[in-house]
Amino acid sequence: MDSPMAIRRLTHLEPATLGELVEYGRSALGDSALDEWMLPVIASCGLLYVGRVGEETVGAAEILGILDSGDIYLEGFYIRPEMQGRGHGTELMLGVIDLLAREGFKRMLVTLAPENEAGTKLYDKTGFREIDYLPDHYGAGRHRLLLAVELRGPEKPEIKE
Repeated sequence: MDSPMAIRRLTHLEPATLGELVEYGRSALGDSALDEWMLPVIASCGLLYVGRVGEETVGAAEILGILDSGDIYLEGFYIRPEMQGRGHGTELMLGVIDLLAREGFKRMLVTLAPENEAGTKLYDKTGFREIDYLPDHYGAGRHRLLLAVELRGPEKPEIKE
């Protein structure tokens, strides 16, 4: 793995940073990536964390709050394709989980396509568990698994091998 990752919360996006995050998100997530219209909303009204190794942005986590239950929802998470396979996904996810727990959040939810093997591996490794199956969640034939991870304070979940 490369040098340690620095994780920073962004609350405002300068034009160059916004352009960079849109480009990286699209390269990793395609059409499901948040764009120049939604990323500033997430930064100002939600939680936007960026992982950097040295001066290079490696990935991001985009989070919304769910008011009724107090849960938070991981809207988007990615590691740039050329940076994958180096442990950055696990490092960023565990770092974000730790930061959220320190802020007092109790649980984070995410949906995942059942056939997304890389996502399944990452979420399982970082403590997420399936809590529901959502048929046709994003339209006909676009099923999702609903996963959750408990945010338990400053200790990080044990990493599964």
